[in-house]
Amino acid sequence: MQIKRKFMKLQFTNGYRPRFDQISRIMQFLLTKEGQKKVSRQEIISALGIPNKQIENLTSMMTGFGLVRPRVSLLTNFGKAVIQSDPYFDKLETLWIIHYIVSSNPEWVVWYRIINSVLPVQDLFEVAQVSSQYFSDLTIHFSEKTVSEKLPKEVGAVFAAYSRSELSHLGILKAEGTGNFKKSNPIEVPDLAFLFCLIYYRNEYLLGSSAINTEDACLAEYSPGRVLNLPEYQVRTILGNLHNAGLVRLEQLANLDQVRLSDSMTQESVLERIYGGNDAN
Repeated sequence: MQIKRKFMKLQFTNGYRPRFDQISRIMQFLLTKEGQKKVSRQEIISALGIPNKQIENLTSMMTGFGLVRPRVSLLTNFGKAVIQSDPYFDKLETLWIIHYIVSSNPEWVVWYRIINSVLPVQDLFEVAQVSSQYFSDLTIHFSEKTVSEKLPKEVGAVFAAYSRSELSHLGILKAEGTGNFKKSNPIEVPDLAFLFCLIYYRNEYLLGSSAINTEDACLAEYSPGRVLNLPEYQVRTILGNLHNAGLVRLEQLANLDQVRLSDSMTQESVLERIYGGNDAN
């Protein structure tokens, strides 16, 4: 498996939960800037009147969510599809895709570890306990002062994102009093959202591959099955649905157990199905 090595960013949210109403406003503005090579933070501030620090935090999260391109603040194809077809982040497919994109990227180290290392092994969470138990190695990469001051805020912001923002609609966890959270029973992942995540996984972590080992799709690091915390039977059920719909091809012969993706099955074609009404089911 080919893996893109990435740096770690401790202050991804700067302690703020995502405000999807403001994210939508920024994306609407960026949609009018198609054709530019870059949109500056000052342009956004002048147009929308959102404070500089809030713009900085929101554009950081928008980058991590796969909605805008880093450094230039231009919409990605996913971001453009969302703002044109789901500007209020109502569709579960949109939210699951955002969840997968941000949670599969180890660069956003706090978010990544909470989803991939903390949630699978605990049912109850307290910000101070999670901060002290799962991030002791960060002092190798950041100063002790930075870790002690910023880490609990980042941990709290991730839990707040899944309990107090639109991401709460996924049902991954819920608040249980101040600073305490409880794992919940997530709603079902739509087949097309899983397909988008599978193609994203292939493009980011299996460069040049036209087929994915089925077990890897279920269990490998960064894979949709693992990041979305789905049991293997559920992943195989979704893949079966996609196979029956002609969107992937399952190849199960002798020792072969893999999912083949055609060249025509791209992230953009899946987005057209999600937002254009062509359902796999």
